[in-house]
Amino acid sequence: MITGSCKERIKAKMPQLTETEKKIGSFVLENYETVLQCNVSELATHSGVSDASVVRFCRSIGYRGFQDFKMNLARDILPPDRQLSPILGRGDTTEEVCRKIFLSEENVLNRTLLGLNMEDLHTLAVKIRHARKIVLFGTGGSQAVCNDVQHKFLKVGIETIAQSDIDMQLMESSLMNEQDVAICISFSGCNTNVQECIKNAKSNGAFTAGIISQGKSPLSKLVDVVFYSAYEETIFQSESVSTRIAQLAICDCLVSSVAVLDYDQAYQSILNTREATSVGKY
Repeated sequence: MITGSCKERIKAKMPQLTETEKKIGSFVLENYETVLQCNVSELATHSGVSDASVVRFCRSIGYRGFQDFKMNLARDILPPDRQLSPILGRGDTTEEVCRKIFLSEENVLNRTLLGLNMEDLHTLAVKIRHARKIVLFGTGGSQAVCNDVQHKFLKVGIETIAQSDIDMQLMESSLMNEQDVAICISFSGCNTNVQECIKNAKSNGAFTAGIISQGKSPLSKLVDVVFYSAYEETIFQSESVSTRIAQLAICDCLVSSVAVLDYDQAYQSILNTREATSVGKY
């Protein structure tokens, strides 16, 4: 169990750190609240170091990794009754909780819509409509979004692959070619397994796209087109329901954009799949 504040640990470890790690430590100490909103790549850019150096820095000062470091950083900055969510208070009534959450999610959706690149969305829709194969990549909560997208695409007659096992995802990515589309869904854009899948797909000529919440990230630099979902400004963004809702909203826009490219075919597919799933239910 790590004791003491994050700031105290950095100061105590400074003499033992490498010159590169000291650069990160100095930036953190001078920009405490800014770092709370950074991902690995953003902190690396601010500090003038590599992503790997940031991870090594976190371990050098006694944390398991970057997320563990940020959680402890948040404990220094945010009062305990605001760490669940900055919009909620310990004594909020059920009605206050519901109203605050609904308003927050509405704001996240509006910010996501304002940031969507419509030309890129249309380009991706056309690529999907004519693709030989569409493969979705994600882990954890993002994998749940992949499963939802697969379900919705199938309804409009577009078959996609959304493997839950990471080895299966890696194998799928290795078999893609220039006729295929690879879509990754990730909050941080830093998941190394998903990065490898996109690298495989891209090296084989597949068109690549990402639905990502945080800006500068390894995945956002890898894909051909990227769509950003807004998120709440809190240390626990990746656990936020509003983040998932924003990702799902982008995916709904994509599925519908593909469907209207061949409306009659999509409509017939909806009728066929609806009839198939209604057998024996009534």
